Amino acid sequence: MDHQKSKLGFCALVSIVISSQLGSGVFVLPSSLAKYGVLGLWGWLVSVAGAIALALIFSDMSSRFTNSGGPHTYVLEAFGKSTSFFTGWTYWMISWASNSILLVTAMKYLSSIIGETSITQALVLEVSMLFAITCISIVRVNTIGWIGFCLTILKYVPLFILPLIFFMFFDSESFSQVAPPESTTAPSALSVIATTSLLTFWGFVGVECATAATCNVRTPKKTIPRALAVGTICVALVYVLNTISVTGVVGFEELAKTEAPYALVMDKVFGSAGDIIISVLAIVVCLSTLNSWIFTSGQIAHCAYMDGLFPSAFGKLNKHDAPIAALAFSFCGSIPFLVLERIEQDGFDKLISRMSGVFMCVYLVCCLAYIKLIKKWYIDPKARWHRYVLSCSAAAFCLFALAQDIIPPIVILAVFVVIGIPILLRNRRTSSNTGG
Repeated sequence: MDHQKSKLGFCALVSIVISSQLGSGVFVLPSSLAKYGVLGLWGWLVSVAGAIALALIFSDMSSRFTNSGGPHTYVLEAFGKSTSFFTGWTYWMISWASNSILLVTAMKYLSSIIGETSITQALVLEVSMLFAITCISIVRVNTIGWIGFCLTILKYVPLFILPLIFFMFFDSESFSQVAPPESTTAPSALSVIATTSLLTFWGFVGVECATAATCNVRTPKKTIPRALAVGTICVALVYVLNTISVTGVVGFEELAKTEAPYALVMDKVFGSAGDIIISVLAIVVCLSTLNSWIFTSGQIAHCAYMDGLFPSAFGKLNKHDAPIAALAFSFCGSIPFLVLERIEQDGFDKLISRMSGVFMCVYLVCCLAYIKLIKKWYIDPKARWHRYVLSCSAAAFCLFALAQDIIPPIVILAVFVVIGIPILLRNRRTSSNTGG
């Protein structure tokens, strides 16, 4: 009975779904999209459709498994251990990069309160925040659900109410820039929509996070699909409302000139006090999302061990049933990304696009796994046909978004694969020696 109470319920799981998706994107993407004009908003619509399609696929797949670690589990069922290992390994490593982006964004808004900091001071503060939230994950699984739920309420309610206030200052003339100034031809418009859909999809990265915690969820077959659907729809609503309302207040031209679009709008609507309000909110949002991603990161590695993919070190649990070794590795793995992001001068937009691209590659493999498993799971031709349409639509979205800038994500993916090869070979030797 006590073990069941320590597991995550529907509300806690919805908070993980929302928190893992609703993060830094809401505060940076309006400016990133502004240079594309109205076509940037079309990118949002495409990514919303893609995210919902992926959520439906993960909902269906998660209902078929009772002990899931997320994407790698479905790939294991469809394509075997090697492909599953690299899927889980890549997914785990890219979660470290997500942690670092959230910390850097939180630090930017914290700097607006405490003043400018040096690179060393910023890194110390970022690592301290990372360490504190990792410790929370180590203490107890159900604490994560409770804290995550509270943080989700704290960030979701303001991000839902503020756009409604912004609409009171809405000016339809702000949407006069239909397309980017360099071109208005149809092919360019299509490429812009593809580019912005990849950029905006960063806001939905983590759509599958709830599936990584199946073994820690009460009645997962019922709870996970409902949580995925409700959480993703809530996130989509917030993103669309915020982007349209922010743009309607200040316009594309002003948004394109700032790195803090929300601060610009808050200052215009509420005056100078708005800067502090939005800075605090941004920090809460980023740390809430970080809370979900650190929890998920530990679950990814631990469940991969349970499926025989990761070394035995990742199977170690503390007295609170938290995967302490997996969380410790995730903590250490996030630090190099923090350092790289401080050195990186190539622009935040490119960094987000590249990370989104790697996630998109993982989701594409999951779509292919789902396509293969549909024939096994569904006998009724009509039901099977519906699932094929859904899976092909999601796969088409992934390919469409990747088409404009596929090389950088592929290069990053290749680096992750090369790093993982020694681990895969060691696992095979260990399995062979133990007769597994």
